[in-house]
Amino acid sequence: MMNERILAIFDSADQAQAAAGELQLGGVPRAAITIMSSEPLHLADSEEQPKSGIGLFAIAGGVIGGFFGLLLTVWTSRRVDIVTGGMPIVTPWAFGIIVFELTALGVILATLLRLIFEARLARRGSLDDYDVAIADGYVVVSVENAGDAHREIARQILGSNTSHPAAPTDAPIQ
Repeated sequence: MMNERILAIFDSADQAQAAAGELQLGGVPRAAITIMSSEPLHLADSEEQPKSGIGLFAIAGGVIGGFFGLLLTVWTSRRVDIVTGGMPIVTPWAFGIIVFELTALGVILATLLRLIFEARLARRGSLDDYDVAIADGYVVVSVENAGDAHREIARQILGSNTSHPAAPTDAPIQ
């Protein structure tokens, strides 16, 4: 049997979260349930989500950016034959601005790349369980079922809990 996604549209996040809780109590694994909204939802089970690594990536990006900023300024000043009249060629005050800016650039780029990775924005293809009702402010609960038992539980719970005029839909997974 082909795996299917069952979608249900709810008016509020509380209703969607209640349906997701009932699905979990009915035996549907949490990994098979997706709740989507047009605005961020702070769900009660968010403790199960892995912690973000953006902070560590930002620190690493800053260190790498600062190192390359220092390397760039020292290498550039030594490659160009500048007559300094006895003053040092490499000075911290003159190069501090460039090192600071490249440190900030490293932090920004590392944070941006990690954000794109964690938000899964660079994935190929479209969302299989996206519904246009999300753009209208509704909350969608999607269940990817692996078998007949989950399908029947999902249809029963989502069919009885949906508050939107549209009935839950079944869509085959590509």
